[in-house]
Amino acid sequence: MAARMRHHDHGSASLRASPRRGTARTAIGRAQGRHRTFLIATCAALVVAALGDEATGYDGPGPFIYPAFAVAVALVPWRFTPLFAAAMSVVFIFGGLASATFVHGLTSPGQVLDFTAGWVQMLSFVAAAVFAVASVVRARRTTSTRPTHS
Repeated sequence: MAARMRHHDHGSASLRASPRRGTARTAIGRAQGRHRTFLIATCAALVVAALGDEATGYDGPGPFIYPAFAVAVALVPWRFTPLFAAAMSVVFIFGGLASATFVHGLTSPGQVLDFTAGWVQMLSFVAAAVFAVASVVRARRTTSTRPTHS
């Protein structure tokens, strides 16, 4: 009956290892502490940007693109994946500011829904870019902490 686990054998390495380490396959699942917080905040900001885009009734691909980037940030465990969301956010900020119609909606509060939704969208893009960069900075550098085998 050597296969039975003894109650006093709590010091074995298999019991001390976190069950999440081996099973976490997503970026958010692997992240810890502030890194995880920044990843979740990036995803939330992109979803809010999609809601702001959809609130105006604009018939464009934005409400589908922003959540797709949020899903990529949440699932793809590569350290630099959030930078794609940051780059996308910057492109849409500049694209919005290059459009005279969009800028007019940001500067004239006469149409409350367009004004509010435009600002929510722009501020969400700024937040997503900042949180994405912060998550990359906070991410552990797994390649530099791994022991090298010679």
